Amino acid sequence: MLELIGVSKTFHTGFMGRNRKVAVDGVSLQLKEGEILGLVGESGCGKSTLGRMAVRLLRPSSGRIVLDGKDVTGLPERQFREYRRRIQIIFQHPESALDPHFTLMDSIRESFNRLGIPKSEQQAVLERLADEVSLPLDILDRYPGQVSGGEIQRAVLTRVFAFKPRYLILDEPTSMLDVSVQAHILQLLRKKAREDRVGMLFISHDLEVVRAMCDRVMVMKEGRIVEEGPVEKIMSAPDTPYMQVLVRNV
Repeated sequence: MLELIGVSKTFHTGFMGRNRKVAVDGVSLQLKEGEILGLVGESGCGKSTLGRMAVRLLRPSSGRIVLDGKDVTGLPERQFREYRRRIQIIFQHPESALDPHFTLMDSIRESFNRLGIPKSEQQAVLERLADEVSLPLDILDRYPGQVSGGEIQRAVLTRVFAFKPRYLILDEPTSMLDVSVQAHILQLLRKKAREDRVGMLFISHDLEVVRAMCDRVMVMKEGRIVEEGPVEKIMSAPDTPYMQVLVRNV
């Protein structure tokens, strides 16, 4: 289980850091293996900040991160690497995860090397993963700027799935893709959750996609969770006026 326990994040800006902005304020959540947990709310409410703290790309100002029973909040990076394989993140802009000076093949093989996959086995692993995400092998010698957003996202998924993660943080993973590609990626992610028991925190502003994908939903406003529950309950009969407005605007 992935747990965030009372996590907060405060940013300091301006001269000598005198301006203080609380982006996340005392949020707790539990994500089980095989569960898809939706996180919704207006832009700027703290969803992405929370997701980045879950994978420790940002350190919480307070609170704890517990991964499979181990408090990893303050672990030095060298010790945290063991846990980083278990929890991965996929961003809204997948090209940000790839070096524009590397071909898709170079980026994928870099991950294979970090995982210690022997070179003699890498081609077979690549073919298996590429088939899983419907990534054409004949485009792997191209650079990110030479392929479509959907192909980049599939390349990113190939890298991520190589780590065999137990948890995925999905930060608007399909919002930049066209509808047909979006449907394929969402179907693939749902299959990964159901068959491989990968827990997913699905951050999105698209409530229709959240309704189709998620088991539970948490609603975030101004850095706090204001409502949570089963997806059908939250989408059909939300309790808070804030969520009622979001649903009406769908």
